[in-house]
Amino acid sequence: MRVFLSSSFSSSLIRNSTLIFILWIIFFPGFFSSDSFGAVEMAKTGEFTNSGTASWALYVRLFSFFGNSIALLTLLGGLLLVFSTTTFAYEIFTKKISAYASLLMSLTPLIWGMGLTLWHDILMTSGLLLVTSFMVKLHLKQKISTLDLISKLILGSVLVSFRPNGLPVLIVFSIFFLILLQRRIIFRFLSIAISVTTSTTLIGSSVILGMSPINNYFAQEWMRNDISCFAQSPQGVGFVEKNIPGIGDTQTWKSEQACGFLSQATITYEDKVQAQEFVPRAWLSLLRQDPVFVLKTHLKRNAYLVPIPFYGLPTPPFLHSTIEFQNRGIEWAFPSIAEKARAPIRLWNLFHSFMAWAGLWVTIAVMLLLISKRRELLAPVVMALSLIVILFVFAPIPDGRYALFVLITGQLALVGKLIEWALSGSNRRPTD
Repeated sequence: MRVFLSSSFSSSLIRNSTLIFILWIIFFPGFFSSDSFGAVEMAKTGEFTNSGTASWALYVRLFSFFGNSIALLTLLGGLLLVFSTTTFAYEIFTKKISAYASLLMSLTPLIWGMGLTLWHDILMTSGLLLVTSFMVKLHLKQKISTLDLISKLILGSVLVSFRPNGLPVLIVFSIFFLILLQRRIIFRFLSIAISVTTSTTLIGSSVILGMSPINNYFAQEWMRNDISCFAQSPQGVGFVEKNIPGIGDTQTWKSEQACGFLSQATITYEDKVQAQEFVPRAWLSLLRQDPVFVLKTHLKRNAYLVPIPFYGLPTPPFLHSTIEFQNRGIEWAFPSIAEKARAPIRLWNLFHSFMAWAGLWVTIAVMLLLISKRRELLAPVVMALSLIVILFVFAPIPDGRYALFVLITGQLALVGKLIEWALSGSNRRPTD
């Protein structure tokens, strides 16, 4: 019992993991959205696609035991998110503060609600947290053990490959971090991280699945949305006919909804596939013709990534708390209990304008870095800003889960700072 209640990392990990395990039983087999059911289908049939990443496809197939233990995927996702969050906390705070802060974070739906949802965002976020934890340790010039290398850098780099934007985020982070610190050893370890993520992606897709690592159709969705948004504006009339000749027209491409969320353009799937060779050039033409329009469109669409609420408080989709499809072989084991127990998630969703506002939380993290002069927050802030930059440009729709790393970073940093104030009675960082 004394070990369970101590402030050591292992004790915290046991406490937080026990909590997520209990919640997994309550919500067994977890939360499933439409995206989750796509993963379930891959797991059961083995009919892989490259709409996500090869890492994710292989993971859901193998770790569900070929679709026979789907619930195991949500448990593993939750445990990985708890492990990475706890690890991250212990790198940026003292033991006592980390123990309190990681437990409080694990009690919030941001961790257990997201963690028990079958999304590849959870695995990528865990990877970013682990890689960042390693970089904090490296930045502070602490001793790096073999366990650190494997459990943080290597495992984290593999998990980063679970979303297509993982590798670009890691590359942008590496550039920014090296510019700031300019240390050879950091370059060496960042090279290892990028190599592991790249190799995992290429081997999984090209060698094992025999598919391209990039799905051009989904990779172009954000560009198609910009074009559809522009086509519905007065100045966009004729743009499609000029830049995507013979494939649809202004009427079939235009969609006001594409400016903010999912496009409702009437252009057919077949036409979208046929237009793939024209879309990048068309988007670049749009950027040259009206860069202000493109900027405003991204500011509106991804308002939750921006610190200043130019267009009012952001309202991105956030936490998922149900099993979306009925009669598909996946149902809650204890529906009456689960329905009542999901009340905290619904409360968090009620305040999603703040709890899912990544721009707000990255600002808080930056302020804590600058005001408190906490060197251990440099790597998390740089990683958060790198993710925001990638999402701002390339995300086709806004969604709180995309920026989960930013939300965890900002909220954990604030919670830890408040606990520090409560324990020390001053702004000084207490010692263990």
